[in-house]
Amino acid sequence: MDNNTAPYFNESRNATVLSDHLHEVSNQLETNNTEVAILISIATVIVLINSLVLYLFFKNRSLRTVSNYPLFSLATCDFFCGIVVIPLFTIMYFTPLVQSQGATRFYLGFLVTVLHNFIAIVTVYHIVIVTGERYMAIKFPFKHRVLDQKNVLTVLTTVWISSLLISSIPFTWIHKIYPVKKPVSSRLAFGFTIFCSIFVLVLPYIFLMYAFADMFKGVYGKPRDKHQRSNDSGMALRRSRSIEKHSGSEFKCLTLFVIMSSVFLICWLPWFVVFLLYQLSFDTSKLLVPSQVALFIRYMTSVVNPLLYTFLKRDFLQTLKFTFRRRRQVSHSVIYPNGNETLQTEFNHSGVSVTHSRDRQSSKAVNLGTIQEGEGYFGDSEC
Repeated sequence: MDNNTAPYFNESRNATVLSDHLHEVSNQLETNNTEVAILISIATVIVLINSLVLYLFFKNRSLRTVSNYPLFSLATCDFFCGIVVIPLFTIMYFTPLVQSQGATRFYLGFLVTVLHNFIAIVTVYHIVIVTGERYMAIKFPFKHRVLDQKNVLTVLTTVWISSLLISSIPFTWIHKIYPVKKPVSSRLAFGFTIFCSIFVLVLPYIFLMYAFADMFKGVYGKPRDKHQRSNDSGMALRRSRSIEKHSGSEFKCLTLFVIMSSVFLICWLPWFVVFLLYQLSFDTSKLLVPSQVALFIRYMTSVVNPLLYTFLKRDFLQTLKFTFRRRRQVSHSVIYPNGNETLQTEFNHSGVSVTHSRDRQSSKAVNLGTIQEGEGYFGDSEC
């Protein structure tokens, strides 16, 4: 990306860019085909991947669990980023579709800033909710069982509304920026950046690290001496194996969320650092490359998140595999030497059907049973 990325961060610093600066930038918009192609490609990938997550969630009732509703909500947020935020940003800064100056340009640029702040806030709070739900499941299992769909939806609704309200705070001083920019607007913007850095980046990340450490301690810090002393008991041995299996499942869950928190830090820390440097009137010529990298990595967050959920979370992975193979029908017939017995197995969308026929000529079949792949199969995993 070229110099057109820097004005966005300048606009985030002051919640706008002066009209003459915008006019200077707009003179280069017609030559930015490469940047448009890159941004639209990223947006397309984001929309496709998150659409797959949304499709799996709506198509399979087994995925509509308490722990998966926050993941669905986060996929909705990422989908919104790809379908609205990135295209609007591209139109604003890399195409001549919007006039180079005037009120329309100013208010659209202001809206782009608010939307980026909104996506940042709602994303981190969703990760906090996901981690908090898993923390309760491990540390307070009895309280976790009280959680139901209504409780989770209430929390998610609160997150969406509060994130929208926080990100909309800059609208309260928009009159101090346009049509005449007042010095107080810079101080207000700086204060808002500090507020977001603390409450959207630092404090949530401290909670994530504490929760991960405590969960690891809870899973692997339990004494197992009493199980080792009871090796002569078959029941104790089975119990020990069950605990080992459960611990392995929880380890995969914790690994997933550690990766999520690391990805969040890598993707969002440069974003907030660059914003803060622009607020401090740092030499913008030295921030060109960092701002481009921060913007690119920030958008890639919406690609990485659904990949983590789909390919590392067991119930999503199993549902994904089942969805892609459900229309495949595989028939296998075995004809016994006497010629009158056939065993046929069919895989279809409803499950596994086994048919045993005694008489080939009359085609009279006795249905031995159907193994349904339903909620019990996909829903037994907590991770």
